[in-house]
Parts: sequence; structure tokens; C-alpha cells
Amino acid sequence: MTNSRKYFQQGQLFDDYADLNVSLYVASNDDIEELCKVINWAYVGKPSKSELGELKFDWVNEKYLMQKARITLEELRELIEDEEHCIVLIAKLKTLTGLQIVGCTKIVPYDQSLQIGDDEKQDLAVEFGLNAVDPDYQSQGIGTLLYNGAIRITKEYFNAQRVYSHIISSKRNQIEWCFRQGFIETGRFIPYPRKERLYSNVDPDTVKFSVLTKRLK
Repeated sequence: MTNSRKYFQQGQLFDDYADLNVSLYVASNDDIEELCKVINWAYVGKPSKSELGELKFDWVNEKYLMQKARITLEELRELIEDEEHCIVLIAKLKTLTGLQIVGCTKIVPYDQSLQIGDDEKQDLAVEFGLNAVDPDYQSQGIGTLLYNGAIRITKEYFNAQRVYSHIISSKRNQIEWCFRQGFIETGRFIPYPRKERLYSNVDPDTVKFSVLTKRLK
């Protein structure tokens, strides 16, 4: 890691000019409880304020697959405290009562054993994951703000030249969004890593991640 690591400290205001109402921060332990709720709302549903018993979903929804939460408090704490290898970038909305977490993304070094081909192997790479936006704040550009912030971290903190993203192959909306950001499909797939979280009637062999990549300019 380079000296630029000192620039990205936990709890630091990362970018306050990206949007008038939303600022980006590096997540800290103080954010864990609120952030954990937002992530799980995005992946397994958020109770609707207007329709009793109804759930609202982010487009990363995995409720049809998972019988458990997407992430636990302890798992999230481990990510945030691993400052050398992981940065969790969060979006906070300015409200009348203070700042409210409305989204996040995770940037970690990519497993070099998964880089296939000389054009990929020559690059230092990271992976974007844990992408989530509060379902109440969908389609407001928050995901794009987080993506742009993650690209900056990729370049300035990790000094990486390539980005990977693993997306469940059936989620064409997410894959097509990545295409619009310049990602391409590698044609490779990896199995779902947390099979114990799947519903018993879901065949784990049918759930796989499509491996997408983008080389940065």
C-alpha cells in the first residue's frame, strides 16, 4: 500500500462536492449499526411505510435466494476494521435531523489467482462489492456517486489499474448497468460462496456469479 493510505481515514469526509444533498464518507465503527440495516434492506427487503406487510427492494435484491441477512454486525465490523485491505465507502444524505446513511460500496484487493490471461495478470486489481442503496432512495444517482468515489479510491489508494465485479448471473439489470460504466463480461463464472444462506429449495449449483472487469484509463 502507498502513502496515500493516510488520506483515507475511517469516518473521513471523502467528497462533499459530488452532490448538494449527499456526501461520501469512509465508513467507521460508528456507522456499523445503521449501515448494516441499509445493506440488509437493500438485499432482503425494507418494510414499506405505506403498505403493511409489504417489502421494498433495491435492485440488488437477493430475498428470493437468501433465508438469512446479507451481512451481520460482526461481519461488517471485520470489514471496516481491516483498514489495510478494505475500504467501505458510504453515502450520507443531509436531512433536517442530521446525516442519514443511504448507500455503500466496498473496495478490496482482487484475488490474483482469479485473473486469467496475460492482459489481466499484468494489472493490479480491486473488486467492487457490497453495493447497496436504501430502497427509499433508489434512482437518485446515489449508486453512481458511490461508483465514481470507488474509482477514485481504486486509483489513489490501491494504485490499481483494473476493477472486477461479481454479479449473480441472473441479475441482468445490474450487469447491464455495469456495461454502461465500461465493464465487460469475461465469460467466467464462480460459485455462490455462502451456500448455507440459500433457501433449501434453491439448487446452489444454479446460483453463480458472472465475472465482469474494467481496465481503468
